[in-house]
Amino acid sequence: MGVDPAVLGKVLAARLADIRAAAARYDAFAFDERPATGGSDGGDPAATARDLVLAALGAAAEPLSYAMLHRMAGGDVPLPELSAVTGLPRLAVWERLNGLVAVGLVGRSHEHDGAGLTPAGRALVELVEGAVAAASGELPG
Repeated sequence: MGVDPAVLGKVLAARLADIRAAAARYDAFAFDERPATGGSDGGDPAATARDLVLAALGAAAEPLSYAMLHRMAGGDVPLPELSAVTGLPRLAVWERLNGLVAVGLVGRSHEHDGAGLTPAGRALVELVEGAVAAASGELPG
């Protein structure tokens, strides 16, 4: 089973659009009498996308964060359960989740005090687990 990188890319592109929209709303909020600057940030879209993809990979690459992602692959998980999986206190889990939310891999449910994977998070876990399965089959022993 292969994971199409375009799936991860499309979902991260949606996250990038959300970030761009939030930045535009923030820019439109006037702190003084001068008009807000509008339009594009002038940056290279490929460089921006690359930065977001690498940030997502970096966030997922940390072992305790990946343990949380792996656990969430089965569905939404309450924070106390993520604390048990990682051995971290609730506030530390909360902060790790903030990083995973920021890069578009996780969504948080405040009503149920839990979190779950976004489609990008699911695609990334499938990619990692597929690579692990392939590598495990190649290892002697």
